Formats: sequence, C-alpha cells, structure tokens
Amino acid sequence: MAEISRYGAYLPKYRAPLGEIQKFFGRPGRPRSKALSTPALDEDSLTMAYEAADQALGDGRPPGALVAVTMSPPFGLRKVSSTLAEALGLSAATATYDLGGHSGSLADAFALADALTASAGSVLVVAADYVVSFEERVCDTLSGGGAAAFVVTGSDGFARLGATAKATVDVYDVWFLAREREPRYRMEVLFETTSMVMGAAVKQLEQESGTATADYRHVAASQPHPQVLRTLGKAGIGNDQLAQTSFVADIGNLGVASLGIALALAFDNAAAGEKVLALSYGAGESIARGIELVAAPPPAGIGDKLAGEAIDLGTYYRWTRGRQAEPH
Repeated sequence: MAEISRYGAYLPKYRAPLGEIQKFFGRPGRPRSKALSTPALDEDSLTMAYEAADQALGDGRPPGALVAVTMSPPFGLRKVSSTLAEALGLSAATATYDLGGHSGSLADAFALADALTASAGSVLVVAADYVVSFEERVCDTLSGGGAAAFVVTGSDGFARLGATAKATVDVYDVWFLAREREPRYRMEVLFETTSMVMGAAVKQLEQESGTATADYRHVAASQPHPQVLRTLGKAGIGNDQLAQTSFVADIGNLGVASLGIALALAFDNAAAGEKVLALSYGAGESIARGIELVAAPPPAGIGDKLAGEAIDLGTYYRWTRGRQAEPH
C-alpha cells in the first residue's frame, strides 16, 4: 500500500456571518454554522490549491504526477492540474489528472495515486473547492472554501493507506443541471442517504480489514452539514473520534476539500501507532479507508486557522456576486 509522506492545508482568512445572512432572509432557527470560510474576490479553487500544494511539497522532491480534485474549477475547457503544475514550477513531464464528480472525490484521488506510485514515484493529490450559493440557499448548503494537499509515495511516509470499502445508492441529494450557477439540493434526502451509505461503508470496512470501528483514534469524514456528523453515531463512531476533525459547524461545507481538511486535522493531532478512518461521501457514494500512522506526522497547523477574520454582510455579498460578474 502507498503512504502519505507530507501534507498541507489552506483556509481563506475571512469568515462570513451566517447568522446575519440568515436574519437578512428572514430564516428562523439557529444557524447551522457559526461562520463560512469565504475566499476573497482574488481567490478561487486554483489559488487555494496552490497554497495547500506549496505547503505540502515544501523543499521535498517534486512529484512525478499531480491529481487535482475540484467541483468548482475557475475556468472551463482547461486542465486545472496542468495549470497548477505550471504555477508550482513542476516539470513539463509531470503527469497531470483532473477529477471532479462529487464532494467525495478525494477518496478516488487517493485510489488513483496509490496506483500511480509504481510508475510516477510520488503523486501530489490536491483537493480545493468553493461551490458558491448566492442567495438564501447558502443557509442550507453552508458554502465555504478551502484546500488540502497530500504527497503520496510508495514508501517512507508517515501514514500508510490501508483497505477500502464502498457503499453506494443512486440518489439525487445535491446536484447541478446543465450550466446552473448554484446547486440544487434536498436536505432530507442528504441526511437519510449519508446515514445509510456511510454506515454501510464503515461496516463493510470493519469486515474486510478486521479492524473494529472503535479502534480508530480519529475519524476524518466528509461533512456537508453538522447533521451528517451527528448520524455517524449509528455507524458506531463516537464523538471522541470526531472531536479533533469536526469543523462544519464552525466554518461551513468545503466541498471536495472537506475530507482533506478533516484528514489534515486528524494528522495534526495524531501520534505514531494510531489509526485514522477516512470516510468520504458524495452523490450517494461513500468510501471508507483505514489509515495507519507508521511515524509521527509533521503538523500542518490547520487548526490554528479555523477562527479567521470576520467580514460584514455587505462584503460577503460583494465578493460572492462579484465573483460571477467579472473576471478576477
């Protein structure tokens, strides 16, 4: 199995006041997130991917391949991975791959990287997203931005990628149609489906790997909504296993970067010999993967960046609407 040798993470500096947004639209009830991690007008999935990737690479050897994962590319008909590789100063010979699909696609990227290490030597996997909801929908979708990056190698890493298990069901819970600017969603379907398929993937991994769910020190899960994390108790996942990796109630839903940021938080708080469960979800599909810490991880310090700096309601809407109104 391949191993993770380095990692990095990036969160935008600014936090939008979800409570004020909700009051503006006359939405009753408590906000589902304290704030939203909000990229400035000059930030997008590519710039955030660069920041996370640059931290992950550090002074180490350049990768032989790069896998970029995003649902919100800043342009069309171009490869985000190729543009990112050029921005990072990587060789033109670097193999580049783009992945999208759904919010759980980082799990697919790890599987691809695992297969590529034999030929590429090391693979840089980067997940970055900011799927914007412009008006009242943001109160439900909790749209935020962030990025995480991982260098996957054949050996000499601190975290060994272990067995995987997948559960899937055909469902429409969050989706786009054609060239719509913001996602459609059915939250009640999302909650029901995540509980079912994430639980099924966890149970299947337990059977295939022989590792009890309770033996994982940390669980790093996709978290589109706080309710999704609350339902994981049905799968035998305890609050203590999520304590260091939960952030959606603080900074919102980070799309494909959600699992990556959760993993970065897990590694920042893990020790050699411990086990981490990576649990992805997107569009009715969940992939569970066991990860064993074979050495102490080099901390990325992403937990220190969760608080951020507050912005007012006017700034938030100027940035989100301006993002689509003009090039930047």
